Amino acid sequence: MNRRRFLALTATSVIGIVAAACAAPAPTPAPAKPAEAPKAVAPAAAAKPAASGYVRPELLAETDWLAANLKDPNVRIVDMRTAEKYKVSHIPGAVRYDTGKLKDPDEKLYVTRPEIFNKDMAALGIGPTTKIVAYDDAGGLGPARFWWALDYYGHANTQILNGGWNKWTKENRASDTEVPSPAAGSFTAKINPGVICALDVVQKATDDKSYVIVDARTAGEYSGSDVRAPATRGGHVPNAVNIDWQKNVTNDDLKVWKPANELLKMYEEAGVTKDKKVITYCQTAVRAAHALFTLRLLGYDSVQNYDGSWAEWGNKADTPIQK
Repeated sequence: MNRRRFLALTATSVIGIVAAACAAPAPTPAPAKPAEAPKAVAPAAAAKPAASGYVRPELLAETDWLAANLKDPNVRIVDMRTAEKYKVSHIPGAVRYDTGKLKDPDEKLYVTRPEIFNKDMAALGIGPTTKIVAYDDAGGLGPARFWWALDYYGHANTQILNGGWNKWTKENRASDTEVPSPAAGSFTAKINPGVICALDVVQKATDDKSYVIVDARTAGEYSGSDVRAPATRGGHVPNAVNIDWQKNVTNDDLKVWKPANELLKMYEEAGVTKDKKVITYCQTAVRAAHALFTLRLLGYDSVQNYDGSWAEWGNKADTPIQK
């Protein structure tokens, strides 16, 4: 099946799928429709916001918790920095995973195929009950894409280390140079269609007031003054609102997620409210995953990542753009 068609079907053909989509096989093809964005399958959340203010604080791991659980055999720590930085030093027990592997090697616009992802996760020692804690040194950008891919493939027990390597080292916590060799895991991808959407859904959503589209790129990319390869056109998806992903984290060396009330105010003032179905996009769906993670942290349920993002939209002659 054509990969683009597959993405369109998994994103829109949800009628007749068991509600717990991450425990079911990929949906049976049906006529595409952009209407109801299915709610993503996620870890159970408290009915009321926790002390942190986040509705789903369990999506973040704090450094003190991780320090106390370094030797837990069910916790797999994943370093998503460069290979060079990992070699110099990393959190004890951490394995390394390259963010580039999250894109399909043959169709680079889209998330890697399930059979490839299965092998990658098994090699990291990840199984169906593994708790994953991912980190980087760039505000959680790579880990957010990893978290989203895992969520898409049905693994909800994933956290991002708040502040990542920057906060960990600032607190003078333990580090190591040893490269672990975990026993192979057994991972089977089970598609969760509620967290992804394809171009046809975005096209229809541009004129649907029940949707709001979030562009997580810079202001320059949004306005069209900064055109980045591989896109050939600048601008943004019609009616999209621009919230640079970097606004989700603090503007300092630590880059921890901002307080919930500050984030919620920012999104709501841009028209991104919980009564809307939300689509996030950027250039390659990485920054969009960070926006999606942040919205999930705040308690937004109906949020989808446009996986083709601007690299697809900006390269098509028949897609409308605004500047």
